[in-house]
Amino acid sequence: MERFPEAAPALRRLARTAPEFCEICEEYALARQSLAGFEARADAAERPEIGDYRTVIAELEREIDRLLKEAGPDG
Repeated sequence: MERFPEAAPALRRLARTAPEFCEICEEYALARQSLAGFEARADAAERPEIGDYRTVIAELEREIDRLLKEAGPDG
């Protein structure tokens, strides 16, 4: 919801009806949580995981966006 606030109704519908969508959202939440943990470390500037997680998050955002578009305005 935070990343796609304009699509909140469609997100809610997909969360209720599409198991694949729920799995992607869970992966997205975990990746964001992990990224925040790495970014909070004192050695964050040297952590290669930060770039990796940013890439994963961007890929998951594209997938969520694709599923929202496929669901249409009525989700």
